[in-house]
Amino acid sequence: MTTGIKIRTLREQKKISQESLAYAVGVSQVTIGNWEQGKSIKHEYIKKLADALEISIDYLFEENQDKSIQSPPKIDFKNEGFEIIIKAPNHFFEDLHKKMDLLINKFDTPK
Repeated sequence: MTTGIKIRTLREQKKISQESLAYAVGVSQVTIGNWEQGKSIKHEYIKKLADALEISIDYLFEENQDKSIQSPPKIDFKNEGFEIIIKAPNHFFEDLHKKMDLLINKFDTPK
């Protein structure tokens, strides 16, 4: 399956318009259409596109012989009766980790 078909299929599965995806990536709607038609993607937009579609860059570009596409697996964290499913862009987790580290350090320091 081509990268363009993957982009279109993932976008449609997530019910995202070309216009919304274009806004998230920082390109025009025409550019998204071109990518879906198989035109090349500039390196500067690859990570933004993968983040917007909530997939890894590897998943976007890996060769897939199947005619059908499956979404990447969801990550489920289970701990003593609590279930947390987080679906967010990668930069969200980086910010979250920094804030959690600050909180942990604040409570770990002896008074």
